[in-house]
Amino acid sequence: MNWRKEVGSEDSSSYDAILLASIVFFIIGAIFRAGIVFIGVGIFAAYLVAYRIYDRSIRKRIVMRNPTTTIKLFPEEKATMTLEIENQSIFPIINGSFSFQIGSAIRAYTFTKDKEYWKELQHSLTLIQKKNTIVEVPVVAEHRGVARVKNITYTYPHLLNFSSVRLRYHDFYRTELIVYPKLLPVQGIDVVYHMMQGESRLNFSPFEDIQSPLGTRDYSYSDPFHKINWKASVKTQKLQTNIYEKVVDRSFVFIINLGMQNDKSLVSFNKNLENLLSYAAYLSEYATKMGIPFELYINARKHGKVSYMQLHEGEGRTHYMHALEMLARVHKQAPMLPFKNMLFQIGKQFIKPKTVIMIGDISSEAMGIMRSWNQVQSSIYQVVEAQDEGAFIKPMVLNASKKDVN
Repeated sequence: MNWRKEVGSEDSSSYDAILLASIVFFIIGAIFRAGIVFIGVGIFAAYLVAYRIYDRSIRKRIVMRNPTTTIKLFPEEKATMTLEIENQSIFPIINGSFSFQIGSAIRAYTFTKDKEYWKELQHSLTLIQKKNTIVEVPVVAEHRGVARVKNITYTYPHLLNFSSVRLRYHDFYRTELIVYPKLLPVQGIDVVYHMMQGESRLNFSPFEDIQSPLGTRDYSYSDPFHKINWKASVKTQKLQTNIYEKVVDRSFVFIINLGMQNDKSLVSFNKNLENLLSYAAYLSEYATKMGIPFELYINARKHGKVSYMQLHEGEGRTHYMHALEMLARVHKQAPMLPFKNMLFQIGKQFIKPKTVIMIGDISSEAMGIMRSWNQVQSSIYQVVEAQDEGAFIKPMVLNASKKDVN
């Protein structure tokens, strides 16, 4: 059974009272040998049997459909969540009340008029026998996070004594609502790249993709001999040089520090946590649009061999959606792994140069670890927030003091 009757329901007390009366009448009838009393006992017994059959039938035959469903939204987007209940019994349930709670990232705006939407939401619900009933819940995404439906209950008047019965759904409800971060722009990302042979197109680059010819032009004395297109030269009676796509490596590594360190070396959550995650979401979107592979690291502690959140390098729409979901699942009070510990682990994975973009506070200890990356990584940038101008990217000078960096 997926439903359990809560202890203390009104019908329980009435059932107990009738059962006690049946026992008393039976004892009286046995003592005084009064046949008419046994008739009353028989009526009470029949009522109790019918009561028990009805009670068990309702609890066993109210079925709540529970498919694994995920609804994904950006802040202020709307959607409709559906909850399906089937009454498989032969008894109708009239004038019932269906209630539930939902996480604060989502607001069921037609079920509540105030901002206290974390309270129990109620909906009048009648369940016809042998029928499915669908409850449609329009929702709006309030802010980044993950919300689930919980504390599902159904209260209805008992058919035989009209007292209230409250059933609680005790299974884990598998519908999940994910609200992605806002996309806050970061200025300067379009000119950030690492000067190395790669696959990203760039108008000005010393590297060329010989598999992507663009055409030919007149030969110049500075052109290498192997770039001459002899067929085009014969046709034009002039030496012609092949022109290829300019390419550069633009694979990104986004590293997010959720915490910040004060003057007493105490670490607390960054007060601009939501902005940091929103910048990462914007940078992920930019990389996806430009066809640039990227990977993501967050110093939110998690269980497993790798103790921090990570998204391995990838590209495309699916990879972007995985990044948004990862950012949405960062809890506002998640346990944090020391940032320097994560940087040390990440540094051991670097094999080739990439464009590293740091998001969040950078301590002197973190700077020291990044200096050790110089043999592999030389293009390291930081997202910097300006009070009135939003955020922008600037190169990090690893030999500078923290004041110079910030």
